[in-house]
Amino acid sequence: MYVVERTAKPLTSYSSARLTGTANQDAKSLRSTSSTLGLGRTASGTVNDPALTYDANWFGSSGRGLGDYNDDVHYTYTNGATAQYTFTGTGIAYLSEKNGDMGNVDVYIDGTFQANVNLYVSGARQSQQVVYSKTGLASGAHTIKIVNKTTSVGIVDALKITS
Repeated sequence: MYVVERTAKPLTSYSSARLTGTANQDAKSLRSTSSTLGLGRTASGTVNDPALTYDANWFGSSGRGLGDYNDDVHYTYTNGATAQYTFTGTGIAYLSEKNGDMGNVDVYIDGTFQANVNLYVSGARQSQQVVYSKTGLASGAHTIKIVNKTTSVGIVDALKITS
């Protein structure tokens, strides 16, 4: 259910609308309005970083001009800070920046540790880097969890889902 707020209007005067389709699959629009609800799918299966679930120790940053997917990222300096996303598919790739101020993150798939990923690189910043990928998963729902392991920067830029 979605509620569209209008100031100084009692709740009894709201009307309801039924959305059709499959939950969380593509954007939905309300008839006779200019409203669009949900996120549209992309042909590449790329999921932008705001679609993930983050604990309280992550922060969003947009308009950076550093080459990130959709020009935004989520970042943390907190050891143990967690981001996760549930997807349907047979594979996933995690995109991040790599830079001299960054540390390590652990990656889990379906609760099982997969890899410790080093996001540090000397020299120029590298954007939209595939820092971890997994293929060959059984077709179905899976959850990726990314956990920052240092007090250096950890970044999530995007995920690419293989269906």
